Amino acid sequence: MVSPQCENGYIRFATELWKAICGIRISGEARQVFDVIAHKTYGFNKKEDAISLSQFSLATKITKPNICQALSKLKEMNLITQKDNEIANVYSINKDYKSWKPLPKKITLPKKIISITQKDNESLPKKLPTIDNIQKTVSKDIVLPDIISVESWNKWLEHRKKQKKPMTEYAKELAIKKLTKLHKEGHNPKDVIEHSIENNYQGLYPDINKKPIQRNEFGY
Repeated sequence: MVSPQCENGYIRFATELWKAICGIRISGEARQVFDVIAHKTYGFNKKEDAISLSQFSLATKITKPNICQALSKLKEMNLITQKDNEIANVYSINKDYKSWKPLPKKITLPKKIISITQKDNESLPKKLPTIDNIQKTVSKDIVLPDIISVESWNKWLEHRKKQKKPMTEYAKELAIKKLTKLHKEGHNPKDVIEHSIENNYQGLYPDINKKPIQRNEFGY
C-alpha cells in the first residue's frame, strides 16, 4: 500500500489557473502530456523546462509519434508554449487561460434517422459517407515531429507558395523526413528552413558554414 505525502514533493498551482484547467476539455493523451509539462515546470518551481520526446514517452508510456500529435493539439489549443532548442524543445504552460481555445464538441448522430424500404435501399450506394471517412478523403494529416516548430514549417510552406511551387502532401512528407535526417546529423531544422528561405531555395539545405552539433544515437 502506497501513501504519497506532500513532504516528498508536490506541484503548486494557482487556484485560478487550476479551476481554468478543470473547465476545459483536453483529450486523453494530450492531457497526459500536459501533466508532464506541469510536473517538469511547476513541480520544480520553474516556469519552463527543456523536455525531450524520450522523457515524455517514458513518463506517459505513449509512443513518440502520438506524443507529437498530443503536443500539436496542446499548441493548437494555446495551452502551452514551445521554444526551439538544439537538445530538446523548451515548454511552458500558458497562464493566460482567456486565450485558450477549447476543442470543438463531438457531433453524435442518431442511430436511425429515417426508415428506408428495401426498394429505396437498392438505389443507394453500398457505403454512405460519414463525417469520419469524408475527413479522411478530403485531407491527409501531416504530423510534425517535435523538432520542427509549426511556425517554421508554415514559413516554409508560404515560401514555396510565393515561388509558385506549392508543396503536395507527398512533398511535405519528404521535407519532414529530410529535416528529421538533418536534425540527426546535427542541424537545427529552424536554421535549415531560414537558410533555405533566405537563399530562395526550392529545397531544404543546411548552411555549410555552420558546424553541425554532435548528437547521440537517439538524435539528442
